[in-house]
Amino acid sequence: MTVHIETEPGTADLLLFADPRNAAVELSRVLDARRTLERVEDGAQRAGSVFRDALNGRVAEAGGELLRGIDLGAVLLGGWQRYRELALAARRSVEQPGSTEMVRLAGHTITSKHAPYVDVYVEGQHVARVDFGIDLEFDVVLLQASIRNGRLMSLRAGDCTASITWSVEGFPVAQNTARLTMPLQLRLGEGIPLGGADASRS
Repeated sequence: MTVHIETEPGTADLLLFADPRNAAVELSRVLDARRTLERVEDGAQRAGSVFRDALNGRVAEAGGELLRGIDLGAVLLGGWQRYRELALAARRSVEQPGSTEMVRLAGHTITSKHAPYVDVYVEGQHVARVDFGIDLEFDVVLLQASIRNGRLMSLRAGDCTASITWSVEGFPVAQNTARLTMPLQLRLGEGIPLGGADASRS
């Protein structure tokens, strides 16, 4: 079963830009300003404005796709699955089958760092790798979680503020902080295992 938390905005590119097309535009500007792709030109033994513009456009487009591929709800859910208080409650619920643990987390922060990259090929030959950094931080005012048989069954979240920093080859591209909207009450069907404490199901 796939569980998904619907958030607004939903993906990293929308957290950074109101119009996701601006991601590629801004990245292209930074790539050009920092002359980041000169080593690619050298590796490809190519030069000239036509090749440079085409290369910049392709890398910028790919970088925007990497950003778009990060689902903020999935990042949050992954962070909560690793939370110590929830894992401990999950173990207790396994030791007492059928019981339900209610866990309340006051203000807490979830951080997530991503390091995707784009491989550049010219006529089938690998000439370079362009590294990106995507750092996310979520400040959650309150979380109430229901846990049964080692599984996270439902969530009730308070206000959340999300911050993002996007970089390429160590140079900042963009950053932003915004309010993240989540469902007030989220039921997770058969539940999500926590901390390896999932009890076998009959």
